[in-house]
Amino acid sequence: MLRIFVIFLITQLPHSEALQCYPGEYEILGECCPMCSAGSRVLKHCRPSSSTTCMPCVDDTYTEHPNGLTECMRCKVCDAGARLMAKEKCTYTKNTECGCALGDFCRHPAGRDCEMCSRSTVCLPGFMVKIPGTEFSDNVCEVCPDGTFSATSMSHTCQPWTKCEEEGMRELKAGTATSDAVCVQRGLSATVIAVIIVFALSLLSAFAGTAFFLWRRKKKRKDELHRRRDELNEEVAENLIQTRKKRTDTTLPVQETTINSGTSTLHSTQTNTGKNRCTFSKWGKRENHSSALQLQNFPPLNSCTPSFQSPVDFAPILLQLPSA
Repeated sequence: MLRIFVIFLITQLPHSEALQCYPGEYEILGECCPMCSAGSRVLKHCRPSSSTTCMPCVDDTYTEHPNGLTECMRCKVCDAGARLMAKEKCTYTKNTECGCALGDFCRHPAGRDCEMCSRSTVCLPGFMVKIPGTEFSDNVCEVCPDGTFSATSMSHTCQPWTKCEEEGMRELKAGTATSDAVCVQRGLSATVIAVIIVFALSLLSAFAGTAFFLWRRKKKRKDELHRRRDELNEEVAENLIQTRKKRTDTTLPVQETTINSGTSTLHSTQTNTGKNRCTFSKWGKRENHSSALQLQNFPPLNSCTPSFQSPVDFAPILLQLPSA
């Protein structure tokens, strides 16, 4: 019995040494077969009389290294829920590599691949980027020191406030962590400008008031002239009416002008026939009438006008007021 066991061991030792395949071979059923190259798989294993039969991988499958696999490996799918995206697409010889989108960083790396991404921190105005983030690390932000500011997000430096005094200007608004100081040219202060505006408005109001007063005064005088002219016209009309009613045989006043004195006198003359002869000069044409007097620019009278009490009674008839 022992002899048989020893013989079995002896027969098995050469066979065990024969299973030590060379690089580029794989063992199957006690035989060493040549491997298929990357991007392909084994269709048929080798035999003592034939070598390994290989077949290329199809879509969405791959093999990265020489192998004795009978099936190609399935390509990886990047999980959008983990904010992953395909950094490198799958090929027949290489698996998909997942990475992060712009503005994200890989929180859980796995070699060159990534298992989960997160949104990168944004350094807001008033902060600066102390340490920029990478594909596998987040941004590190820092508050701007006193006397400096940053007006935009993701600023890499904080700018110092403008010193208005050094620029020959005065400071209108102090700087903050997010804005620079506001400087203006030295000039009139806000108080002085306000006083000038108030003074200008006062002058304008005074001018407008004066113009309105003068206009009212002129209008009042114009109305007064119209009123007086209307009253005078009514008085002249009334005198003419009364004159027509008073038809008497009294002599009509005659105005004669002497050459030496240049003065006019009013008197009446009697014709041989016993009728009045009316003579008018200086104010009208000199005419003789037996029964009526025609005065230029006045309504005709049926008979000579009775004597007037004074020249004042006759003056309103000739008065002409200028139009206003």
